Amino acid sequence: MTVMAFAGGLIGLGNYVSDGWSMGPGGRNLYFPSNVVSVLLLVIAGSMAATILLRDHGRMTGEERKEYRAALALSAGALVILSSWILFRASRAV
Repeated sequence: MTVMAFAGGLIGLGNYVSDGWSMGPGGRNLYFPSNVVSVLLLVIAGSMAATILLRDHGRMTGEERKEYRAALALSAGALVILSSWILFRASRAV
């Protein structure tokens, strides 16, 4: 789950650090598909972590709780940053 959140954040935020991540063969712009994949990974990882935390909170050890909280925080933080970059880029394109 943490790996999914990290991968989603890395893919999405990588679009805005380097255009090379989002360019396909022939110079095709792949921002949209890359952002969709990134947002889906972040939402799935965050939702899974939140669901598991809510459902199994009483039966978890302290370390498990920390892991799921970290995955949830990583997903939410990366999603907020990615969303702001998407909106910023969209507003500049108009």
